[in-house]
Amino acid sequence: MRLLFVCQDCGCRYLVPLGLAYPDGGRASSVWCADCQRAAAARGTAEPAELAAVAVLLAVRALKAALAARPDRTADGRPARPDRRPSRPAVSSRGRTRPGAARTRLA
Repeated sequence: MRLLFVCQDCGCRYLVPLGLAYPDGGRASSVWCADCQRAAAARGTAEPAELAAVAVLLAVRALKAALAARPDRTADGRPARPDRRPSRPAVSSRGRTRPGAARTRLA
C-alpha cells in the first residue's frame, strides 16, 4: 500500500512515489499535486515545511489504520486460516477409564 495525499490547493487526492521522489530525480510534494506543484514553482512559492510534515504524518497514520483493518496474511500473501481448534480439550486415556465407564461397558 502507498500513501495517499490531498492537495492543499485543488483538493484532489493523489499518490506519490515511495520515498517522495519522482523517477526523473525531482522531489515529490506532500502538500501539492504535480500540477499545483509546477504552478507553485512557477510562482516561486516554497512548500511550507510544517504543512508538509503534518501531511506526511496524517498519511502514515491513515496507512497504518488501513493495514490494521486488513485480515492477517501468510508470508505468501494468502489469507490466514481461522483458528480451528476444538472448543473442548481432548479426553485423555485416564478420563476414558474411570469406574463409571468400565461399568457401562460390562453391562
